[in-house]
Amino acid sequence: MKIKTIELNNYRLYKGINKIVFPNGNNKNLYLISGENGFGKTTFLHSLLWCLYGRLMIDIDETFRKEMSNGGYNNMVINNLNQICRQKLHTEVTQSTLTRIKKEGYSADTEFIKEWSQYYVTLEFTDILIPSIPCQSLKITRSYDILLDKENVEILIDGSINELASEIGNEVFINDFILNKDIARFFFFDSEKIVSLAETNTIDEKRKLCSAYNEVLGVKKYEDLKKNLENMRLRFRRKSDDVDSRNKLNSLLSKQKSLNETIAEQDQQTADLDRQLILLRKEDENLQILLLREGNDTTLEELNKQKALLETTRKKDAEYKQQLKLFLEYAPFAISGKLLQQTKIQLEKDFNILQSQNDVRNQNFLLSNINAEMQQVFNNIKISAKDKKQLVDSFNNIISRYQTNTTDETPLLSVSKEDFDEFLAVYSNITTTYRFEFEHLADDYRKNKQVMERTARNISNMNSKENDNVIKSIRRQKNESERRIAELEQKIRQLHEERGAINKELAVISRQISELSKKVSLDDSNSKKDKIAEQLIAELNTFLILLKKEKKSALESRIKITMNNLMHKVDFIQNVDVVVVDDVIDINLYATGGSIIKKESLSKGEQQLFATSLLKALVEESGIQFPVFIDSPLQKFDKSHAKKIITEFYPTVSKQVILFPLLHKELTEEELEIMKPYVNSAFVLKNNNLYSYIQQVDINNLLKE
Repeated sequence: MKIKTIELNNYRLYKGINKIVFPNGNNKNLYLISGENGFGKTTFLHSLLWCLYGRLMIDIDETFRKEMSNGGYNNMVINNLNQICRQKLHTEVTQSTLTRIKKEGYSADTEFIKEWSQYYVTLEFTDILIPSIPCQSLKITRSYDILLDKENVEILIDGSINELASEIGNEVFINDFILNKDIARFFFFDSEKIVSLAETNTIDEKRKLCSAYNEVLGVKKYEDLKKNLENMRLRFRRKSDDVDSRNKLNSLLSKQKSLNETIAEQDQQTADLDRQLILLRKEDENLQILLLREGNDTTLEELNKQKALLETTRKKDAEYKQQLKLFLEYAPFAISGKLLQQTKIQLEKDFNILQSQNDVRNQNFLLSNINAEMQQVFNNIKISAKDKKQLVDSFNNIISRYQTNTTDETPLLSVSKEDFDEFLAVYSNITTTYRFEFEHLADDYRKNKQVMERTARNISNMNSKENDNVIKSIRRQKNESERRIAELEQKIRQLHEERGAINKELAVISRQISELSKKVSLDDSNSKKDKIAEQLIAELNTFLILLKKEKKSALESRIKITMNNLMHKVDFIQNVDVVVVDDVIDINLYATGGSIIKKESLSKGEQQLFATSLLKALVEESGIQFPVFIDSPLQKFDKSHAKKIITEFYPTVSKQVILFPLLHKELTEEELEIMKPYVNSAFVLKNNNLYSYIQQVDINNLLKE
């Protein structure tokens, strides 16, 4: 899939129609769109995401979430209209006419006003493959009219409206057949921001990366299918004639739904309290600075040094607490000692029993199907009864030799493959590096705490005018601020405690639902369907294990190869380990000798190389054909790294790569010369102080613009 044209009309900085045509045919995949700061590079990328996702763009990047937090999506789409057009509406159209259009719509005498009241963004694709829909081109246009407050999306396939897009909805069509919003950031990325992938430390960040990982590699669709089958089996049981069991199941499902809704509400409350806490802490810091300025004779330089040191130690303190919290989650396992080891032995034994029983059942099920089908074949063979009987008996003897009785041994614990792997991962961590890393972390936390408290005392001692009325007023405000902070922290802790209790209750209910589902008798009409669903779920479980293993191995190999190719250091990365547990992902890098490489210890350039390698590996492994857009493409790279990125990353990551460099800073003359053999065409964003526009230029004249 490639982009053929991009057209912006009255979108923010871009007045009137601004169209880019991307030439094809010379086997060069790089396209440059450059411009000075403030000329519209970020706006250009913003327009593409708005065209594809509309209000769903909030799920793609934190930047959009912040932008929409001030007035919401409606305020954003109103502000997207070009400022000159906005002024035209207010200076050349009477208020009564505007009011009439808002109430009644446009008429023949007001049609011309659309030129100032509407804006749109169009993306036209070529070389596109949509299952069951042969097409040469696909055009997506998203428009908005600020007078009618109406947003419209139009999808044309080979110039005509398609029934599929109309039936399932344009937003769903784009998400399912063009590019899923969960993986959009791997195709629209800012080289400065993707460094954050190397610093993914919080559980929430790891969940987001894991969600994108599953979506990109195609795992999620199979997990969704499995979930749908499980829900279908539950629906069968909710219709069962077994009234008592059905009522118990419905009661448990209702309680499960209620608890999930409570968790969602608590998550929202926690998020709101966290935002309030950030604002209060900022206010408290400002009050502290006011106290220092009013009551201390130290120089501004000394004040700034103390402030910077306190800020650094506070950040480290928060990071250490978060890390310690993660370690403490495993503390009960570490304390259990021999009991943990005995559990491991028992789990291994029980898991082997279950695996053996599953293998026997699957083998017997397959042999039974083969036997049934062969009996039909034998019945249709026209031979004598004696020969037929001899043939059937011989076949039955062969089948019986391969049929096996399941073992009578009953496992003490029933454990799935995922639970077993997770337990082994926890056991391995606890019995190897857990103690050393925990002691090291606790020591770092203690030392940082001492520095932080000493710095806080030093700042406190700087205040020598506590009896001053101004300082008393500031102090009262600060005390009130600290009281409100303590209250919010207490509320957040209470919500976390309640969430933990609900999670435990939810786990118990889920187990009860699972056990009860096995006992509910089904109607004859649903029994066969249920057995087929059960078989499909078992096959999906087996398939998912193999798929995840295959994708994990392939991704690890791709990251390792790409990083070692791009780094200065030969074989710097000896091994890459992708660890996925439930909905959380960790990507560990190992150096020669097996020691783990802490990603936060890498330089910013090396962190960007890691993030770039991860992106390239995910894009390649996904097999998704979509153009890649890269803002600030060569930030933080030295000359050697930049050369490797230009010659080895950009030409291979996609069939169409569109770069947005800042000339002379992010793209020097030397780097441009290296890039020229791969560049298809170049464009420059220009600005005349009122609006921006796009102009195609010869690549040899790019740096002269």
